[in-house]
Amino acid sequence: MIIAKEKDETIILIPSLEPDDRLLSYVRQLQKYGFAKLVIVDDGSGENYKHIFENLEHNGCFVLYHEENRGKGEALKTGFRYIAQHYGDAHYVVTADSDGQHAAEDVYRIAEEAKRRPNDLLLGVRDFSAGDIPPKSLFGNRMTSFIFALLYGKKLSDTQTGLRAFGTGLLSFMLDVRGKRFEYELQMLISCIQSGIAIHTVPIQVIYENGNAGTHFKAIQDSARVMGVLFSNFFRFISSSVASSVVDLGIAWFLIDSLRPMMGDQHYLRILLATVIARVISIVVNYVLNRHYVFRKEDSRGSLWRYLTLCGLIIILSSTGVYLFHTLFQVDEKAAKFVCDVLLFLLSFQLQRRWVFAARRKQA
Repeated sequence: MIIAKEKDETIILIPSLEPDDRLLSYVRQLQKYGFAKLVIVDDGSGENYKHIFENLEHNGCFVLYHEENRGKGEALKTGFRYIAQHYGDAHYVVTADSDGQHAAEDVYRIAEEAKRRPNDLLLGVRDFSAGDIPPKSLFGNRMTSFIFALLYGKKLSDTQTGLRAFGTGLLSFMLDVRGKRFEYELQMLISCIQSGIAIHTVPIQVIYENGNAGTHFKAIQDSARVMGVLFSNFFRFISSSVASSVVDLGIAWFLIDSLRPMMGDQHYLRILLATVIARVISIVVNYVLNRHYVFRKEDSRGSLWRYLTLCGLIIILSSTGVYLFHTLFQVDEKAAKFVCDVLLFLLSFQLQRRWVFAARRKQA
């Protein structure tokens, strides 16, 4: 289907590294669908590919150049900055890959959907249950999607898709997202969830030409970056908990000895007082670390009271769980305590992310 009317509101952004002539053909297909504003970023392809980008310029594209390869995330940000400087708010950005994975028809569909949801992030997602999927792509996407859903509570079948769309009002937000290479796209999803920006999916075709041989994704280095981003919040949550436990234990030990001269033979009261003071301080430390370091919510109103409520809930659930495990299933109390606390640790992470420090962004 050929769309004659120009889609003046939509800017197509394509980051590209060492493309072949298929990119020229792809651009022509997009233009047939009425897309007149195409921004291409040459991410340090070099002299051998200069003629391709010159042809793109002659065919109506605006080409931005990196002197050296800086990564897909940086290429996207270069395009975002250009779009922010040269177009108004009443526009829409669609990012697409240059390796032939996104059909022009699907680009058109997601662009139309973006007009209905300008304040949200639209993802063009592939159905990986279909055949002819390269094994490394299938495994990588399924693994990433499973972990993403587990940690961030959003089920996305295709977290690595490069076909995305949003209104230009979100450009400044996208420019603040951390990441330079392929991990940037995953960090974008995490940042949207943490900031209350809705994510919607649009089914698209599955296209892998020559077993995805044209990809520049480096299996080891880029996979490590992606996994680092995927687990970053959870690792920070673990480190925050460890730091708070050290503070709790250290202060309790210090007070148990320091209070001895003042409290004499009142052993239980001395231990109780040391424990309570240490726990209060460690709770404050944990709250501050989680708010400013783990979840990074500087403006999370009412989060302290939600955090204290969660602490009380965890204490009740832990003691109840240990009791039930021990009385109903004859599980050793220490083993039951370990199991309960591990499960509650995971629950605490989810509740803090979704409730205690959740974004309070109003959707348009």
